[in-house]
Amino acid sequence: MTLIRAFVCSAALAVALTPFAASAADTTPEHAQAELANGQAQWDLAQQQASDLQQQANLSAANERMIAQLRSQAFRERQLSNVSNAMAMEQIASALANVARSNGDVNARNDLGIAQIKAAGLVAIADANLANGQQLAVTKGRFDELQNAQAQFDLMHRLANFISGQLAEQNMSNAKLIAQEQADAIHTPAIAEQQNGLALGAAELLAGDLELAAGNVRVSSATITGSSKASAVLSHAAASLKNAQAMAASH
Repeated sequence: MTLIRAFVCSAALAVALTPFAASAADTTPEHAQAELANGQAQWDLAQQQASDLQQQANLSAANERMIAQLRSQAFRERQLSNVSNAMAMEQIASALANVARSNGDVNARNDLGIAQIKAAGLVAIADANLANGQQLAVTKGRFDELQNAQAQFDLMHRLANFISGQLAEQNMSNAKLIAQEQADAIHTPAIAEQQNGLALGAAELLAGDLELAAGNVRVSSATITGSSKASAVLSHAAASLKNAQAMAASH
């Protein structure tokens, strides 16, 4: 409706301006009064058209402002989503990595327990064989059996110490190392994804700020354009009215 009104006003102004050239030779007082009335009508129409143009400019500016705010809000919502998702995934991966390390500790303790059980079994056998060899040496004079039992005793004790000591430590260390590798395989990619999500969030936030800034520029442009058009219409009509008033005053 505003655009139609502006078009009608523009057409009326164009029609109203045509008599100046056509009747330049007519200098009667009646003609001067007619031109004055025409100039006043032009002024009234120009004021209405300027008001319509300004109203349209204000509406355009409000629309641009709303569009910029909505777009900026969409960017900010994506920023929050990216950041929250990245943080959540990292926390889940961190928890799973801790579970893997905990399992490694359990496996290490199990390896130690198994080694100690094996060592204890060897020691028990060695002790029993030595006791049997001592009895045979005393009762039957079989000192060769005692020497053999003593040699087995020494060997099996050393083997038990190795199993429950160095070998057990190696197995425990290996279990923890495997668990740490599993934890890293779970957590490291999640940390990278977290950093990527934070970077994407920062980019979305920047895009939101840029959209607001661009929206402010569009708002200013719409306002300035509307004001310029309204000012041009008023200036043209004011000049026409001033000419008509000067013509009327000379008669």
